[in-house]
Amino acid sequence: MRFVTAVKKLWLVCILAVLNVAVVSAQAGATVVAGEKYSLAVIEVPGETYDWTIYSDYTLSVQTTADEVRWLSPRSGPLVRLEWMKSGVYYFTVMAVNPNGCMNLKVGLVVVNQSAGLTPGIVIQPDKNPICEGTRVSFSASVANQGMYPIYRWHKNGELVGMNSSRYFDKNLKEGDRITCRLTSSAKLANPVNVNSNEVTMTVYKTVASFRIAENIYQRTWQLHLVNQSKDADTYNWDFGDGQTSGEENPVVNYKSDGTFLIRLIASNQYSCIDTAYYMYEMLFKGLYIPNAFAPTTTVSTANMFKPHGTNLKEYRIEVYDSWGHLLWESEKLDESGTPVEAWDGTYKGKLMPQGTYMWKVSAVFRDGSVWTGSDIGHGKGKTIGTVALIR
Repeated sequence: MRFVTAVKKLWLVCILAVLNVAVVSAQAGATVVAGEKYSLAVIEVPGETYDWTIYSDYTLSVQTTADEVRWLSPRSGPLVRLEWMKSGVYYFTVMAVNPNGCMNLKVGLVVVNQSAGLTPGIVIQPDKNPICEGTRVSFSASVANQGMYPIYRWHKNGELVGMNSSRYFDKNLKEGDRITCRLTSSAKLANPVNVNSNEVTMTVYKTVASFRIAENIYQRTWQLHLVNQSKDADTYNWDFGDGQTSGEENPVVNYKSDGTFLIRLIASNQYSCIDTAYYMYEMLFKGLYIPNAFAPTTTVSTANMFKPHGTNLKEYRIEVYDSWGHLLWESEKLDESGTPVEAWDGTYKGKLMPQGTYMWKVSAVFRDGSVWTGSDIGHGKGKTIGTVALIR
């Protein structure tokens, strides 16, 4: 008996050069008769390895049994010899891997007829999936027994979106979109005439870069906490506008001077989806501190006066009262840097006041228009009134 083997060649070439991958392939589809020996092969590239699998359903989840297809050679070579035992539509995949780790998966089908009738078949696949929103995707159809003048009807989520081409292009895909194609065969013996392809569900990422700024934490006006609110991202590139950068998700930045700084966040993910967010921040070193004790009779110059410390104040007023509510001292003077100038020496009408506790009251507005809300030791509660101890 003469052994006849028909060979259907799939061009599977994966070339890796300067980080660019080029894939050259041909449609895969064949028709045989039950009991026929029919081989599948790829153009062999030295160093490549191959892995073949045959399925009995278009979802590529149920592999064939020995009653359907018999393997007459190992599944790992560039050519596999097969005996097609039972009529039906079978789907095969072949994964080619080269020494550089470049992989190419091809899907094809073989129609096995019991008689002279021809069963059309169609398998579709996208050139990329998952994708970033706005990416142009090419869908291609591999067919069998389509005849000379086949009709293609492409559908997205059940709606007709393209006709009369074995390829369909779309750059407006959304997460979860479902792509299918209906083939109408023009072959004379086609049965059935209309067949549906497998369904491709798209995974679409929409990376959004976003952040908010938390400032004045623990009265550190020079320090900003950047709170990342980005979506569909796992890599972050921060530029704080003063030469400082960071790759942290939620960084902390310390500025060294007043100024206007453009803060930029570039957010991306493993599929190279990228988005950028900007914020123009006006940094103003500001603050106001009120001492809680002083000793007028000491010789230590930093401790013998009651003097508030502050910077970048626009408006300022402080008043000191005794326990009876009498106004003993007040001041509104600021220098060019917005720093309080005057200090209380502990006297009233030229007479040193007795040792004790005195009450102060302050109102102040900074140059950026923000109102001083009082001393805050980190608990988020500030007071614009307080006491100072006069020690003698």
